[in-house]
Amino acid sequence: MKPFGYFLIAILCTFCVYNTTAQTKNNPWTASFGTNMIHNPIRDIDDDNNRFKSWNWNTGGFRLSIGHIISNRLYLEGAASLSTVTDNYKITDKKHTYASIDGMVKYHLTRGLYTIDPYVTLGTGYSWIDMYNRSLRLYGSPVIHGGIGVNFWLTSSFGLTVQSQYKYAFKDYGLNHFQHAIGISYRFGEKDTDNDGINDREDKCPDLFGMIETGGCPDRDGDGVIDSEDLCPDNFGPPHLSGCPDRDGDGTPDKYDMCPDEPGAIDDDGCPRRDSDNDGVDDRFDKCPLVPGPKENSGCPDPKQQAREEAAANLEKQRARDNDIKQAVILELAKLSKLITFDNGQTSLTTNSTVALDEIAKIMIIQKFMKFHIAGHTDSTGNRTKNIQLSEQRAQAVKDYLLFKGLESNRITSQGYGQENPIADNTTAEGRLKNRRIEIFVVN
Repeated sequence: MKPFGYFLIAILCTFCVYNTTAQTKNNPWTASFGTNMIHNPIRDIDDDNNRFKSWNWNTGGFRLSIGHIISNRLYLEGAASLSTVTDNYKITDKKHTYASIDGMVKYHLTRGLYTIDPYVTLGTGYSWIDMYNRSLRLYGSPVIHGGIGVNFWLTSSFGLTVQSQYKYAFKDYGLNHFQHAIGISYRFGEKDTDNDGINDREDKCPDLFGMIETGGCPDRDGDGVIDSEDLCPDNFGPPHLSGCPDRDGDGTPDKYDMCPDEPGAIDDDGCPRRDSDNDGVDDRFDKCPLVPGPKENSGCPDPKQQAREEAAANLEKQRARDNDIKQAVILELAKLSKLITFDNGQTSLTTNSTVALDEIAKIMIIQKFMKFHIAGHTDSTGNRTKNIQLSEQRAQAVKDYLLFKGLESNRITSQGYGQENPIADNTTAEGRLKNRRIEIFVVN
């Protein structure tokens, strides 16, 4: 029996020429070889209940099994074993050959993917025993059996298997017994170039180490999107965003989000819509976000329109400035005009009048774009016609003095209005004094 055991070991070693990997699905075949022990063999015949020893182990005995995966946890396995059982009589101490062939279903509790891999078994088979001590007259019986076991995987392919089964014989001369086995197990199957545990036929990336969850392809950030399809392979992100993160949760990946910390619309590059200048152009498209402008000009003002608006604004400013100057000139001329006086019934200027007119001339010459009108007035004393003539002559005298001082003649006019426009009561001396006056107006 020992040479036969050595032969079976040689058969097992032939399996070792295959390159193997870790996962059971990648290595659908499992071979196991080791020794076995027959425990507590009992005959159904009353006379033989205590015939055999409780523990029976033969160093030359063996158990060989071959299994194949049929799903994630289920295996089909066939096994053959050879051993001996020993008579319970100390005088004879005879050994009887024991042999069995079994088929079973194995259910693995961990899908065979971990170092400790427990399982349960259920099956049927046939067992024989040489009742007459090496007479080669084997008596057999069909059996049913169930048991438990565990694999201890030392490497991705090699491990240690420990198993215990109880076998129930149907015929009365069969043996009911426990069979315990321990041996070396070896997993083998298809090629796995990148050693990631997935055979090349099912590996989407046969040359790159990957995970089962991603079909054998690498996924550096562990987000479930393989690196070749991951737009952000080093940053964890959801699959519907091609593996890219989205901090603001607006549906636009941070990689393409112009505003990664502010939720916005996908079709707006992930930015919220803003129009700071209210010109109808979003700030992200507006080249002048703080200055209104037409969409046709990218939100910036039209240069021609802007020039027109600037010109109008400047003109308005100039007009306002000119008006301020005009008002100041009008007030100053009104104040100085009150100092122009004439002797009673005369048209010649007094000394005080010439001093005031010198200041008036300076103002008029400086304001070269202004035109002026000199109005002469009298009180109601005397003849109306003479009063008009007198007021005309006095206005002309003022004009002539200003022309003498250098004022252009086209910028000044004069006229006498007599007693027609009084500003005070002509019945009093004070009122008549006020009505005898020269007024100077800015006419443009």
